[in-house]
Amino acid sequence: MNKTLPPEIAPVPFDRVSRLIRQLTHDVRNGLSAVDLEAAFIAELVDDAEASDELRKLRAMVANSARMLRDLSQNFQEVRLHRMPWAASIFFGELESRLFKQFPGVPDLHVRSELGEEQIDIDLDQLCLAVAALVENAVHFREEGGAITLTARAENGEVLLELREAKKAVENEIPPEEWGMEPFRSTRPGGYGLGLFRARRVIEAHGATLEIRHDGEYLVSCIALPIHLG
Repeated sequence: MNKTLPPEIAPVPFDRVSRLIRQLTHDVRNGLSAVDLEAAFIAELVDDAEASDELRKLRAMVANSARMLRDLSQNFQEVRLHRMPWAASIFFGELESRLFKQFPGVPDLHVRSELGEEQIDIDLDQLCLAVAALVENAVHFREEGGAITLTARAENGEVLLELREAKKAVENEIPPEEWGMEPFRSTRPGGYGLGLFRARRVIEAHGATLEIRHDGEYLVSCIALPIHLG
């Protein structure tokens, strides 16, 4: 008995997938907001301490789920930059402040700058988030006792941000040179494969490059931003 095989399904463009996910997460978050409002209304009606505690737990669970959906949706947002000239040293100072707030319990995270008066044309918030995504991966996968160092310097008409992680080996089927080049190829178990992809898109939208390599002792991620000449 001959069976008719279904035709091969063509790959769906990422922009169509992103529109679907953004709409889906928007709808689900609206539903969670409705659940949260209903729980708040019930809490006003119930005069029972134990029930009130359970309702608070329920609202916290709903809020956490909404945050997870929001973070997922942000990875699918179109990259739209609002750029303006910044002194590279000011940008790096802001980045350093944000990193130490985001990773307060990482004693082996070191940040150094050799920048002077160089100017860069950037969207400060989005570029900070992109660099923070690289640092987050480094913190998540760091070897015990391994230092993580982020340095900034100017060289050959570019501002170079270099992230170095002490790492003897990279155990991943995707070579570091290809990290973040395609969506849904995760560098971590259980990951979505979107964080580095989003970071790379933001960096490249600035006219910059991101190179990731392993040199035998360190995993090195280098962002090269063109200096703004005004």
